[in-house]
Amino acid sequence: MRKMILILITIWINTGLLSGCTTSKAKVFGTDMPSMKSIHDEKFHNSNDKPLVRPQRAVGDKANAEQEEFQWLPNPTLRMYVFRHLTAAGHPVPGYSTFFRLYTQDHIAAPGEQAGWE
Repeated sequence: MRKMILILITIWINTGLLSGCTTSKAKVFGTDMPSMKSIHDEKFHNSNDKPLVRPQRAVGDKANAEQEEFQWLPNPTLRMYVFRHLTAAGHPVPGYSTFFRLYTQDHIAAPGEQAGWE
């Protein structure tokens, strides 16, 4: 008798937990939400599409000479946008943007080495 009650309680708890998974996606997320691409574009693009300008800082002649002598070798940054999608189990994954370097490490060019990379 005790085993039968334990089985019925387990079935009742599992039924209650699984009933939460039957809610439709529209009820959970709504239909008036902006898409992940529009949120991404709004966050990372200027409204007037002007490129961002890095502020210049005053540098002495000695520091400027060192800057010309040792320079970073080019290491392009690749940008990838993954669109929102559903997993095989039906779970929603929001769209996201990721950045990664082409090479694993950044290297500094020896004096005179930078000319070959331009």
